[in-house]
Formats: sequence, structure tokens, C-alpha cells
Amino acid sequence: MDSSTPSPYHSSHTCHILHMFNRSSGKLQRHLCRGEYTLLKDMPVFESDFIQINRKGEVIDMHNNVQMVTVGIAYTTPSLTMPDVMLLAQPAVSCAANARNSQDTQIKDLKSTKSLELTRLLPLKFVKLSIYNHEKKQFHLKLATGRSFYLQLYLPSDAKEDLFACWEDLVYLLRPPLEAYSGTQAQPAGDMISLPVLEAEDRKSPAVSLCIDLGMGSG
Repeated sequence: MDSSTPSPYHSSHTCHILHMFNRSSGKLQRHLCRGEYTLLKDMPVFESDFIQINRKGEVIDMHNNVQMVTVGIAYTTPSLTMPDVMLLAQPAVSCAANARNSQDTQIKDLKSTKSLELTRLLPLKFVKLSIYNHEKKQFHLKLATGRSFYLQLYLPSDAKEDLFACWEDLVYLLRPPLEAYSGTQAQPAGDMISLPVLEAEDRKSPAVSLCIDLGMGSG
């Protein structure tokens, strides 16, 4: 479906979603406003930090660092009725976790820098974002290449709203309700193609960084 032509289901959520974008002013949006990205600085962005996990829900720990990624959903022009791009950014300096439990993926004392590096801009028509585990606030990100990544929402202690509920609403807006879930305990996405080869690769090598795999930060 064309991102500029919402369905009746989407239309009922548009006002609420727009309100989320209008009041959002996170570190990614502030980074875009610095003038380095002229075409992006005025884009409304809804963003959050995520911890990269594997498909089992375990935190990916590479070189003793938790893999953090900032995900932003944005409108390239205010005239659009639906967001049309996903922005990915990573800390300019690695994030480190002083303590973590890989069983429930609860991260404690996470130290992250406010300095970001914008690494990717992906048209949403080439991305499928779905809820992987509602209870643990985990998402499944699938690219047009067939590659899958799993992300857990990082909730700062000073969060003023239910960020997961906001992302849940956003997933519903971008995808029909029956396709919004991809986890094993939920309704599977009907149009998601099963790729056994890639799934086997994920099982063999679960600790693949989303940033590294996409060639992020490589210049």
C-alpha cells in the first residue's frame, strides 16, 4: 500500500500518531537539526533507543558492549499522511552495560553517550516492523533483503509516557492489525516470506550487529 494513502483503519489512528511526532524532540532529531543534514533537519521524527537482541531474546554482547541503536520513524515532507522513512543511528562512542541479565534482557546501569552518528535512512516500504514479544517489549525488524533483526525497547528511568504503547500504535499504523505481530506467541504476519537459509544463519551466528551488517558507520 502506498504510504501516502492510509486505509480507514490507519485514518482512525493518524491524529494520535501525529501528536506523538509533534511533541517528540529526541537526540536524533536534535542531531538532524544541527545543519549537517539540510534535507532532514525539519523532518518530524518519533524515536527511541533499542537494545539489539537475538531471536531468543538474549542481549547481543559484542566485545563486552551492548549493541545500541536509535530508531526513528519520520515524514520526509509534512504533506504526507503517513511516515515514510526509518532512520537508524548509533552512538558515536560505544555504549557499555555495567550489569545485565541475558535471561530476561533487563539492562541495568546502561551508560550511553548523547552523541549520535546517523547511519542509515530506509524507505518504510522496504522495511517490515512488527511486535515480536509484547511482554518483553521486543520488535522484529525485517529488511527487503530478507535479513532479520530483533530489538528490545530501552526504557529510561525518567520516561514520562508509555513508550512501548506509542511504538505499538505506530506498528499498527504502518501495518494491518493481523500483520503487526511476528513472534511465536502471536498471529504471524501473513505476507512475511519464510527464508530457512537466513534463519539458519541467524541461529549459527546470532551476535551480528545491526549496524555492522548494514555497513553502518563505514563511511
